[in-house]
Amino acid sequence: MKRTSLQCLLCVAVAVAVAIFVFVLLAETRERADTFAGQVAAGAQKLFASGQREEAVAALQELLAVSPDSVIARRELAMELSASGQWRAAAEQLRLVLKTSPRDAGAAAKLAEVLDRLGDLQGAIGYARTACRLDPENGLRWAALSALAFRAGEANEAARSGQRAVRYAQGVPEAHIALGFARWLDGDAAGAARSFSDALALDPASPAALDALTRLRAHPNRPPLRRPSTSLESAHLISHHLESVE
Repeated sequence: MKRTSLQCLLCVAVAVAVAIFVFVLLAETRERADTFAGQVAAGAQKLFASGQREEAVAALQELLAVSPDSVIARRELAMELSASGQWRAAAEQLRLVLKTSPRDAGAAAKLAEVLDRLGDLQGAIGYARTACRLDPENGLRWAALSALAFRAGEANEAARSGQRAVRYAQGVPEAHIALGFARWLDGDAAGAARSFSDALALDPASPAALDALTRLRAHPNRPPLRRPSTSLESAHLISHHLESVE
């Protein structure tokens, strides 16, 4: 009986040791794979920036063919497709990113932008909400949601999101502009004027704030035009170096 118990204990110990070894080996393998994917993504980004767009996309697609679970490569591919104006292909890649990494606020925000480009305003609002939920202290996320809600005529959500934008991005003119349009839509012309003035205090040459304040003063009782706005995201490609994934 004692021998059998000792044998069982020995088997358990061996099994635990093997499990630990496999876990460490897999972790090291994943780390090496992520490092390699990061290098490929960085190289593709340089190719893209130098005008070799097809080569950049091809390099990422080749990596994904052998490593389809690489979030780093897929995110970079999505950004490059988006920057090339291939909105549908970019949306497909971003959805795959979120399927693998559902807490990726950057991917959700970018998908909102891409869907807006495709004319799916409600879909864009949905993913913008997701980005804000995942990254609630990022003022630009709230500013983007406020701008989308404004264009959809959803005054309450536009105002709430605009207030959060200003709270978390006090020094960013776009946050004040978003709140200004939300207030204007809600009939608060005086509050809208204050917001546009706040934006101009931060950036006296802001074309958006200057134009909005001029139109508001000329026609304070006229509803604002709900036309598409420019993206609040950086004009540069967003790579794995610039966005953190939880």
